[in-house]
Amino acid sequence: MLFGKKPGYDPDYDLKIDDALARNDYPGDKLDAARAAAHTSLCAQMCTAEVWDKYKDVVSSGPAKWTLARAINTGVMYPDSFVGCHAGDKESYDDFADFFHPVIEDYHSGFSMKEGSDLQGTPSERIDPARITVDLSTSAEDKIVSTRIRLARNLSMFPLNPGGSRESREEVAALMAQVYARIPKTSDLAGELFLHTTMSEEKRQSLIDDHFLFRGKDRMQAASGYHEHWPHGRGVYLNDAQTFINWVNEGDHLRIISMQKGGDVKAVFARLSAGAKLIEEQVRDITGQDDVFMMHDKFGAVTCCPSNIGTGMRGSVHILVPKLIKAIGFDQIDKLCRERNCQARGSTGEHSEVIDRIDVSNWRRIGLPEYELVEDMISCANFLAAEEDRLV
Repeated sequence: MLFGKKPGYDPDYDLKIDDALARNDYPGDKLDAARAAAHTSLCAQMCTAEVWDKYKDVVSSGPAKWTLARAINTGVMYPDSFVGCHAGDKESYDDFADFFHPVIEDYHSGFSMKEGSDLQGTPSERIDPARITVDLSTSAEDKIVSTRIRLARNLSMFPLNPGGSRESREEVAALMAQVYARIPKTSDLAGELFLHTTMSEEKRQSLIDDHFLFRGKDRMQAASGYHEHWPHGRGVYLNDAQTFINWVNEGDHLRIISMQKGGDVKAVFARLSAGAKLIEEQVRDITGQDDVFMMHDKFGAVTCCPSNIGTGMRGSVHILVPKLIKAIGFDQIDKLCRERNCQARGSTGEHSEVIDRIDVSNWRRIGLPEYELVEDMISCANFLAAEEDRLV
């Protein structure tokens, strides 16, 4: 046994295809039931019988040779999923355009795949901290407990992980090991890569206790193919200060994370920017390929799940607003955040209990540069801090 991996089929990690989809048959009864439910996934809404008939025998032109059956497996297996579909390669998004494009436009309200984004500058320029023009108020900074900003990125020389293999995941991890080995020991990004297959049980428990380790065992992710060949090719890179973390092959090839205590948002974003640029430069140097991160000419960064495409960025702060929580409640706070292009989550993350603080993050993911989404989050934190200060 290796970190819970048992011989034979393991439902926590291994891919199981819906019986109808395995036969390449339309799972109409399950999708009809999902559409009739109070909570309807985007997969069920957009995969009509007409869309299925159009694409049921189509194979993506990318390296994954993806199919619509594979794309919708999560939504069919688990109708309570919100999105319920995944891409196996960059080409899937356009090869199954009549399915994926409506999903994108529905999730990213206001964005049009016909028009696309009109972003100026390179991906590196769009995460330039010098472009942030909104400052955090003194009141907001005093109330912020911690700041965390992450980017989802995929490397253009590999298929997306749902359409990948054990070998492709291990090649991603091996490439990133070369990148991390090149980080100067004097850099504040310097640290160590811990692979799931080789880390000690003591280190594994330490990373779990510190909330740095991803562990799989998500039923919806398993149905997408995220967890296939677990734990091979998975790892966590952690800098010495524990402020720069990379998840390797958790779902997307990379989750690049910058975090620290307090409210110095610009410092956190600057570290994220420096880390992403370093990775891009070193991968380009090692592979000789100019296009390092997988990008789409309409929406930007390509990710496995349509919910993260565009920037793949989520910037968040935990902010103390106990009086505001007591006065108007979490739902009203979330409404105010949504009006400011942000969202509120519970005191310890999504679906968690609300105590004295909330997690505030950018809601928009697409059509705007990353630095503007950080500005959304700063402006919303400033507003909430001012509302808290008004209460006696």
